[in-house]
Amino acid sequence: MIRYLKKVWQKARQRDRKRRDRSSGFTMLEIMIVIAIIAALGAGVGVVVFNNFKKAQVKIGKQRITEVLSGVTQFMIDNNTCPRSMEDLVGQKYVSKQGAKDPWGKDFILRCPGQKDPESADISSSGPDKQDGTADDIKSWEL
Repeated sequence: MIRYLKKVWQKARQRDRKRRDRSSGFTMLEIMIVIAIIAALGAGVGVVVFNNFKKAQVKIGKQRITEVLSGVTQFMIDNNTCPRSMEDLVGQKYVSKQGAKDPWGKDFILRCPGQKDPESADISSSGPDKQDGTADDIKSWEL
């Protein structure tokens, strides 16, 4: 009887080993599929985030143009003249150094008195492509 129980126990142990051997991990194919799914999700999220980042930069550009326009107005009230350049506004603290640049790192273009707004100033940014006179320019008279 003891021999019989020993044999049954050994067979059961062998069966358990075989099961563990077969199910002890993931196959290379399963791992590759999971990595591909994660990469696809990451790429999709990246595209959405990047597009939202571009839109946010344009919004920030418009807000900064409004701030500069406000600084020009205050400068004109205090000095009874137009500022000659952005350096005048920054030097006299009407606009911060950061506020004098667009979100793409270029200085705003200031024309005072403005051609489009003769009673104030024309302020523009060359936009994301950093080239003046293209469709993506941000202009104070179009806000």
